[in-house]
Order: sequence, then structure tokens, then C-alpha cells
Amino acid sequence: MTDSAIEQLLQQHFSIDALQQAPAPLQQALRMLGGWLAAERAEPYPHTPYAELLTQLSDTSLPAHGMPVADFLQELDTTVLANTAQLNHPQYIGHMTQALPWISVLAEAFTATLNQNQVKIETAYVSTLIEKQILGWLHRQVYQQADSVYTQAMAAASGALGNVVNGGTMGNLTALAVALESQLPGTRKRGLFAAMQESGHAGLAVIGSARSHYSVKKALATLGLGENALHLVAVDRDNRIDVAALEATIADLKSRNIKVVAMIGIAGTTETGAIDPLAAMAAIAAREGIWFHVDAAWGGALLIAEQYRALYDGIALADSVVIDGHKLLWVPMAQSMVLFKDSASLNLLKHNANYILRDNSGDLGQTSLEGSRRFDALKLWTSFKVLGVSGYTTLLQQAATLSGQLQDLLADQQDFELLTRSDTFILTYRYVPAHLRQRMEALLAGGQAEAATELNKQLNTLNAKLQNRQKAQGHSFVSRTVLESTRYPGPTNVLRVVMTNVKTRPHHLRAILAEQRAIGQALVAELGL
Repeated sequence: MTDSAIEQLLQQHFSIDALQQAPAPLQQALRMLGGWLAAERAEPYPHTPYAELLTQLSDTSLPAHGMPVADFLQELDTTVLANTAQLNHPQYIGHMTQALPWISVLAEAFTATLNQNQVKIETAYVSTLIEKQILGWLHRQVYQQADSVYTQAMAAASGALGNVVNGGTMGNLTALAVALESQLPGTRKRGLFAAMQESGHAGLAVIGSARSHYSVKKALATLGLGENALHLVAVDRDNRIDVAALEATIADLKSRNIKVVAMIGIAGTTETGAIDPLAAMAAIAAREGIWFHVDAAWGGALLIAEQYRALYDGIALADSVVIDGHKLLWVPMAQSMVLFKDSASLNLLKHNANYILRDNSGDLGQTSLEGSRRFDALKLWTSFKVLGVSGYTTLLQQAATLSGQLQDLLADQQDFELLTRSDTFILTYRYVPAHLRQRMEALLAGGQAEAATELNKQLNTLNAKLQNRQKAQGHSFVSRTVLESTRYPGPTNVLRVVMTNVKTRPHHLRAILAEQRAIGQALVAELGL
């Protein structure tokens, strides 16, 4: 490589002076970002067939030479942006990822620019304190402990209120790793096999409801307990864990000498938004000496607004809690936190090394399962500074309003049925033409279970095809899931919406329902229903 080659490369891609002298590529990129945030594209979901995209991107050879940035931005626009779901489009209401405020996108740019490694103070000077402050802010919302707890936590060189983690999956893994070491001491050093041999237990278990997130199984597999260690408890019609069934499960496990390592309550289930009876679960966990973990990845953010606090009665009794910032705190992925009631809990994972993470150094990496980590706390710190509690309260109130508006619209429809609602803004419903609804009601009233089950399967097919066709058309987007907790016999396919898109208004909701009705009517004819 010649000196001229490196100088040319540095001038093109590293020199800010050169960029200022020729700012066209940066201006082009900013226009693209602005257009995306403004939801300028007409439709929220891409319609290029996936097989066609696969063909376009099938070359697995590295580019031999670079291309001009302006040309790359054009390819980025036509290949990536044109074939990406536009989450801030007002008719995209299908998943938990949010329309973003522009300040959070700017914070993401600063995060990348600063490029701090949160593993140790040497590579994360002030950002270590920012991260600890964020953890303190959220810990206070959950646990409401004395001011002295948070003052001490900020200055502490050992122990931590929690970890900033890369998603709820890592948060649940961290919490369950601490729970395992707490409930079966020595596992971390000697291994699960040796610890189990000495414990006298016939097995280990973790208990959660049927709505438990799939990350729990991944965590148990990673920790060596195995996916089958998760014992799922039935839910009631409101999709909350059945406490009587929970008690029966614990009794059964105890009778077989199986130790319950952890019990998981959910504060905002992924599928329906339901909040488990946390106070009742906490009381059971305390009585039985079980680690109580709350997966509040979705709903925990509502604790910021005082009017929602009653929904979370008992969460302050949890040993650990996970909250995702990239969901109801409106920051870019990934940004999550796992919090611990006792700041000493994370010391069960504490590790040190001579060149890094020295004992009592205050390095955040001492108690993290992750190594190198981005300064993702900056995104949430920025949003709290700019929006404040009042801004977040307004956003949450808008979500509640939008959720109520869709419920009202569904109540007025002859051919749609609301199946579940939640205080955390997730609704499920399905398309049921009037004649099929009448037939179902007659079958249920007449006790004709087999015929009702068969009709329910037909309605499942209808709604699955409806959602697929709606997605393929790209004009709007909702998701779907399967529930076993409805009044209908057998598993029930439902359409699922998350009512947190701040750009969605009632006329968008009406347009979505109208499109679904048109698709549904066509499918009824095609399927001969």
C-alpha cells in the first residue's frame, strides 16, 4: 500500500474537513433519515417478494473495491429502506418497536461517535456514571427505596443496582443466573452437576405462566438447567397466571423433591399485555423461599407515570426486574435494564482480572455477563432529559387513548370481535363475519363441542390468511398470535395490535379495519365459508 493510497482513503472517509468542504453525501444521508422519520413512504410494509430479495442479495463474495458514498446511499435507499418495515408509519400497529423521536436518533449517533466501552471506567469515564444514574432512576421507580440507597449506589465501587443489557433476553438470563447461584450456592464455581449432587434435590425448576417469553427457555438452556426445567402454569381468561394452578404446581414439585429456583411474574405479556397478580406471587415466593423475578420488559415503563402504579402492586417485592427501554420508553434498539432489589445480588456474578475489572474498581463489567458493551444508556438518558416524566406521561396517555379508540371502533363492528384488552395497550381481535358468529354462538349454546371446534379451525384459517394477505399488500400492518385462553374450543388465531404508534389516529384505525374487512370478505368467498 502506497502513502498516496492511505492518504486518499483517510481523506475520503476519515477527514471531517473534507466532509465539510464537500457535504453533499452527508446532506443526502440526512434527507434520507428525515424522510424515514417523517414516514414519507406511502406504505408501511414492503411488498417485494422475499424470494426476489434473496436473489438480489445472494452474492457472498466481499466487494473487492469500495464505491462512492453517494452511490452507496442510493443503493441503501433502493435495497434497504425500500424493503424495510416503516415502524413510524401511522398504519403500522403490529409490533412493540416504536416510532422514534428524532432526539433519540441523534443520541444513537452520539453513542456511535463516542464509541465508549462500558466494561471499565478506563474506557467509559463519565459514561459509567451516566449508566449508574439511569439504573438509579429506574430502580427508584420500581423499588422506591430511601434516597441514601441511591446516593450510596452512585459512589459504590462494588455491587450494583443492576445492569444495562442488550435486550430483555440478556436481562432475563442475568436475573436467572443470579437466582441460580443464590438458590444453589457454588454452581458458578463448581458447576451444576457437582452442586446438584451435593444438594440432595432430584431436580431444579423455574415456574412461569403460559405467556412466559421464549427468552426464559433460552436462558435455562444456557444455564444448563435445560428448557424442560420451565414449568408453565395455565392462565385465566384475562391471560394472568392462575394462582390456584401455581400453588398446585409448587406442591407437585415439592412432593417430587424438585427445588424451585425462581418464579417469574410477567408485567405486560408479549402476546396480550396482561399483568400477572404480582403481589400474590410475591407472597408465595417469600413463603416458599423462591427467587421472584418480574419480566416487565414491555410494561415496566408505565411505572414512570403515577396513575399506572396500582397495576404493578407487588413489583417492589421482586428480587429482580427487567425493563426494556426500546419498547415503551421510545429509544432505539437495543436498550434494556435488569434491576435487583438488593445491590449485593449482582456480586454473585462478580469477576475480576489483572488487566481489567480490578476488584473494587467500580468497573461496571465486574457484574455483567457481557464483555464489551456500547454506551446505550446515553439514549435513555437523553430521552429522560429532553422529555422528562411529564413527556413520557403524555406519550403513555396517548397510547391509552388510542387503545380506547380502537376498542370503541371494534365494539361498533358486526364482523369483528375483541378477544383481549390490556392496560398496557395491546389488544387482540379477529374477523368473524356475522353469519359465522351466529353459527358459532348456536353451536356453543347447544353444547356441540366438536362442530364448534371445527368451525373455530376454519375461523383460524380465515384470520391467518387475512393477516398474511394484509402484510403482502403492504398498506397496513398488524401481527397475529394464537391463544388458548378464549371462550372458543381449541387454539384460537387472533389479530394482535400494539397501540403505541404516536402517529396513528382514528381515521387510520378505520382504514385498517376497512382493509381487513375487504380482505376477509374476499377470503370468505374463496374458502367457501
